[in-house]
Formats: sequence, structure tokens, C-alpha cells
Amino acid sequence: MRRVSELREAVNARIMAAVQKPAPVTLYEPMRYIFEAGGKRLRPILLLLSCQALGGSENEALDAAVAVELLHTFTLIHDDVMDHDDTRRGRPTIHKKWDVSVAILSGDGLVALSYDYLLRTPGVDSARLGSLFSRALLEVCEGQALDKEFESRWNVTLDEYFTMIAKKTATLIALCGELGGMIGKGTPEQVQALHDFGYHLGIAFQIQDDLLDITADEKKLGKTWGSDIMRKKKTLLLLHALKAASPPDRKELEAVLRQPTVRESDVQRVKALFERTKTIAFARERFLEHIEVARLQLQRLPSATAASLSHFIQLILNRHF
Repeated sequence: MRRVSELREAVNARIMAAVQKPAPVTLYEPMRYIFEAGGKRLRPILLLLSCQALGGSENEALDAAVAVELLHTFTLIHDDVMDHDDTRRGRPTIHKKWDVSVAILSGDGLVALSYDYLLRTPGVDSARLGSLFSRALLEVCEGQALDKEFESRWNVTLDEYFTMIAKKTATLIALCGELGGMIGKGTPEQVQALHDFGYHLGIAFQIQDDLLDITADEKKLGKTWGSDIMRKKKTLLLLHALKAASPPDRKELEAVLRQPTVRESDVQRVKALFERTKTIAFARERFLEHIEVARLQLQRLPSATAASLSHFIQLILNRHF
């Protein structure tokens, strides 16, 4: 869709303008570095499409769209530090190229910039925008905290997993729909529909991330294949497999996870176990269920304006990294 490409280019141009200050070098050079690596920019595109779906102006929503991407990128930088990840989008992470202190400071700077750009949005109550943005940021932090807590637990339930991804991933994507609806002057019902659309896409997006970690081509993925298993993360796949496995398969899986280091050959064994327990099929079913619920939210919007958002669903469905 050419329109999506145009929106992505507009967002990228505004982001690079936001981080062009030459000094301090150790603050702005890492910021530019992570954005120069590219990215899908799905969150700001969703915000812009949501605004346009209700007849709003792209120009009026652009700063808010940039704000969301700046905030999202802050979470990526800090997640990489917490997860000890070496690569992001096929390049060394900021804490590997520089150091942890530079990464933390760069992320903090992006939070400050995100609020600066959010509050430039015309025609919407700034206090309300700031409140929604702050609450979303806190929920993302809560989700990350739960994710870290799960690392030391083996009794994590699927319900707990869905609570965690709702906070860590779906909250920010739901915010994009909601802010776009507000800036587009939608009715409360329309704004809620766009929020719910984003929420269910966000749940689907995270399930898809779990799947891609084990099913995608590593060159396209931009990070180490099977890294979730190597880090023993409590993904939907791992939790389902632990529950659905036969006693011998569960014993094999637990033996792999008890090792100090999980190797690529171990990841291959776990992937085969996921297939035996129908775990990959289970995750794909949950993914498609949330895609369908998201699609249903579009029926709450004017039919003539929902086409671009329907196409946005296809962007998620066709994602390979």
C-alpha cells in the first residue's frame, strides 16, 4: 500500500529531525543510530490511519505518532539491556556498541522527547493526552516487570502470560488507536473501537513475535534465532508445551531448560517438541482469534473509512520479522 509507505517516510523524517542535535554526542549519536537501523513503524502508522479513518488530518496527528515511536524505541533500548541482547535489527545493540550507561541515558532522552512531541498536538486537551500517555508507559513498565518476574518462576499460567503481554505490548498499540481517534475528533464509541482494535492487534502481535522467534528466517528476524528459548523466556509456546507435553517430552524440555546454557542444537530439539505437542498450531490459532476480534472492531466505524485499517491487519498477517 503506497499510502503506508508515504506515512512511514513522513514519520521517519520527523523522527530524524527530532534527534539531529550534534551534542552531547553520547546522547544523540546513539539515538540516531537506532533509528537509522530502520523499523516497521507500525505504531505511528496505526495512529495516523486511525486519525484519517475518522476524517482527521495527518499533519495534526504526526507529532503524536512520532511521540509513540520515540517511546516505543525507549522500551526497546532498555529491554535490550535487561535481556542482555547483542543485536537489534541486525546490528549491535546500543549497550554493546557503546555501553550500558549510554543505553540507559539514550532511552531516558527518548522519553523526554516523546512527551515534547506529544504535547505539540493541536486541538486536543494536553492534560488528557499526557494522562493517557503516562498510564500507557506505566503499564508497559508493569508488563516488563512481570516478564522479568516470570524468569524465576516455573508455575506461570497462560492467564498470567496474557496479562503480561496485554501490558507490555498491547497497551501501547491500543494507545495508538485511541490517540488517533481522539485527534480525528471521533465519538467516544469510535475512539473506544479504535482502542479495542489496537489492543487485540497488540495481543496478536506479541503471539506472532513468540512464533517468529522459532519459525522465522534468522536473517530476516534481525536477532538470534531461538533467543527466547535460549533465555528460557515464558512465552506462549513454552507455557503451552509444558502443559501439553507427555511425561517424557516434559522431562526432555525441563532438562534442556535446566542447563546453564541453551545451545542452538537444544533449540532444534525444543522446536521439534513444540511440533509434537501441537504448540505451534495452538499459538497460531490464538493469533488468528485476536486478529479476527480486531477485524470485528472495524464494524463499529464508518464503513467507508475502515479500508485502510483492514489493510493494516494485512501488514500484521504478512509480517516475517
